[in-house]
Amino acid sequence: MKKRIKYVLVSIIAILFCFLYAHVDKTHNIYDANTDSSLYSMVILEKESFVSQSFKCVEKDLTGISIKLITNNVSKEGKLIYKLNDADGKEILKSKVALEELKSGRINKIKFDRKIQECKNNWYTISFSVSDLKPDENVQVYYDSHGEKKGELFIGEQSAEGTIILRTLTHRFDLETFIVTICFIIYFAVFFRILYKLFS
Repeated sequence: MKKRIKYVLVSIIAILFCFLYAHVDKTHNIYDANTDSSLYSMVILEKESFVSQSFKCVEKDLTGISIKLITNNVSKEGKLIYKLNDADGKEILKSKVALEELKSGRINKIKFDRKIQECKNNWYTISFSVSDLKPDENVQVYYDSHGEKKGELFIGEQSAEGTIILRTLTHRFDLETFIVTICFIIYFAVFFRILYKLFS
C-alpha cells in the first residue's frame, strides 16, 4: 500500500514538473527560413532612421519578438527602441532595450513589458529605431530580400523588397514539449528499473 502511494506521489510530481517545464517561448518565423543566411541583406539604423515590418500573428497572445542584428562597437548608452502598432496604426506598446544586452550577429529574444492578448490572425507592424548612439555608431538589422514575403517592409518611409529576420514569441503551454518530456521520464524510469533488476 505504501509502495503504491509512493508511486502515485512520484507520478504526480513528475507530471507537475512536465507541465511547468512545457511552458515555453513558442516561436514563429516571419521571414522565410528556407533562405540561405549568406544571402541576407542589412539595413543600417542611425540617429532618426527606422525600419518597420508588418506581420500576421498566428498565436492567441504575443509576449515578445526575436530579431537578428549587429551591435559591434556600440556604446553602453545605446538603446534599441521598438514600437508595435495594430492594423489601424494605433500604437499598442513602445519600449526599449539596452544594446549591450543583445548579442551581435545572433537572433535575440526581446520580451514585451506586457502580454498582448487576442492577437490570432491580426496584422501588426513593428518598427525599430535607435537612441543614445555616438555619431560614428550604428546598428545593422538583417533582412531577407530573396525569400517569400510575409508582410510589408519599410526602410524609413520607403517600401522595400524583403522581410526582417524576425520571429514572434508567445510564452505558453506547449503540448508537444509536455508529451516529449513525459516520454523521456518514462523511458529513464523503465531503463533504470531494468538495470536495478539485472544487478540486484
